[in-house]
Amino acid sequence: MKFPVVPVFVLILFTCFASAIWFISSGEKDTRPETWSSFIYTHGYDSGKYKKMDNFDSYEACRDYAKEQSSFYDNVPWECGLKCGFDSRKQGFQCQEMRNEQ
Repeated sequence: MKFPVVPVFVLILFTCFASAIWFISSGEKDTRPETWSSFIYTHGYDSGKYKKMDNFDSYEACRDYAKEQSSFYDNVPWECGLKCGFDSRKQGFQCQEMRNEQ
C-alpha cells in the first residue's frame, strides 16, 4: 500500500494557511477602551500642546466638558475622540474617531 503523499501535503498546507489567517486576525483586534477622551488645544491645533481628559461614557458628556474648558481658556479649539490610545510610532494619541460638533 502506497502512502498518500499529495492529500497529506494538501492537508498540511491548508492547515498552515488557516492558522496564519487566524493568528493575523487575532492580532488586529482593537484593545483600546470604548470611552471618549477630550482634547483641549490651549495653544491651537498646530502647537501640539493640549489638555486631555479620559473616560467619558458618551460623546455628549465629552462635548459638554470640552466646551466648558474651551470657554475657560478663551474659546480655544477642542475635539473629542473615541477609543484613543498612545501610538509610539507617531509619538501621540490616535483615536478611532474624532469629533467637534456643536
